[in-house]
Formats: sequence, C-alpha cells, structure tokens
Amino acid sequence: MQNQTEKLQGIQRYYQRTRQGEYGNNYYIEPRETCPLYVLNSDDRFVVVTFDRDDNYVVVDNKRYYLNKYNSIKATDKIQQRVAVVDLDELQKSKGYPYSDKFSHRYTSVFESFDELKHLAMSQYERNGIPYVKQLAQYNENTATCSYVYEPSFANATDPVTAT
Repeated sequence: MQNQTEKLQGIQRYYQRTRQGEYGNNYYIEPRETCPLYVLNSDDRFVVVTFDRDDNYVVVDNKRYYLNKYNSIKATDKIQQRVAVVDLDELQKSKGYPYSDKFSHRYTSVFESFDELKHLAMSQYERNGIPYVKQLAQYNENTATCSYVYEPSFANATDPVTAT
C-alpha cells in the first residue's frame, strides 16, 4: 500500500474518492488515511469550489486554471453547477491561460487572486476542518428515478445541492 501511495501525484496523494453503498453511487471525496498530519492541518491549502460543467476551470487573476486529476477531485457530474476539492498548491503550479468575460457561463467561478482562494479555504476549514464532499443517492421507488444530494463539509445540512 505504501508503494502505491508513493506513485500517486498531486492531490491524489492526499485525497481519494471512497465509494459506498450497494451500487457504488454514494461516495465521499475525503483525505486518505496516509495523508500526513501537517497537510491535514494546513488551513489554506484545500478548498471546495464550484464551477460550470461547460468550463472545467476556475478563473484566478483573469487567467483560466483547468481542473485536472493533479490539482482537483471533482463531484456533481450530473448537474451544470459542479463542485471540486482543489489543492491550491497544485493549482498554482498549473499553467494559466488568458480569460475573457465573453466565455463566462452561469456558474463560472472568478477569483481576484490566489489570496482570495486561500482566504476561502481558511473560512471553510474554520467551519468544519479539512474540506470534503459527500454524494448520497436517493432512489424514488414511485418514479423509478435516482436523484443525488451533494453535501460539502462546510454546508448547512438544511441546504444541500440536489441533482436528478
């Protein structure tokens, strides 16, 4: 197991998607058991952000930073407003591309600077520690449909994001 963890890169060294439930459609995006304490106790490194499904990036200082397997773990693929846990250290290492407002979508996330993102990360950390995201599948037997509830760690339990 240790050897496998050493091969992982980026956020994958610290976070994982843990599938649960009979069909594997319930999951947590949470820290790995092997995540070092100094990383877990970093209050400005990991942040949960929303982004538009059509974008697949966040905008920081007027540059697009694409969310990939090295800097983020994404959730909410069933709806337009997606959510991801982002490693800000890895995101800052990513290449930024010029951004224009004319390509903006409804849920495009725009931040003035990485300092603003770090402040958001600290705010989320203060609410409930290291951030995580939970997806719960809810099957409706009357309509034979499945809907999903997404709960970030810092969200108000009465205000989850729902998708069908």
